[in-house]
Amino acid sequence: MTAAAPGTAFAFTVRVQASAGPPVTVEAIGQPSRALSVTIRPTLPVAVAAGEAREVIVEIRVADCVHIARNSGLPFLEVTLSNERQKEAHSYILGDRYAADLSTALTRACPVDRDRAQPSPS
Repeated sequence: MTAAAPGTAFAFTVRVQASAGPPVTVEAIGQPSRALSVTIRPTLPVAVAAGEAREVIVEIRVADCVHIARNSGLPFLEVTLSNERQKEAHSYILGDRYAADLSTALTRACPVDRDRAQPSPS
């Protein structure tokens, strides 16, 4: 996969694998914070046939530093999957390592002192 686009605070690769049955389509991947935006490459939808695996890059950008949730325990991704029979929305908690890496990236993109009020000029 290619490198993250400029302006991306955090990027990681997700491997989607369909073990059996009809093809599965990844229709959406997002997260609940309005202070962050998510871009997926390649663009969705991405279809995955049985026995196949596809990788997608999830890029998270900061849209609003003031409203960033710092130290959110276990952030999750919202994923919408479908096949020929049904469509389902899922929430996936990716674990402590993801939470720590995301927190580090967001602190780098929006340093804590950036949130503090700046002294007014005399």
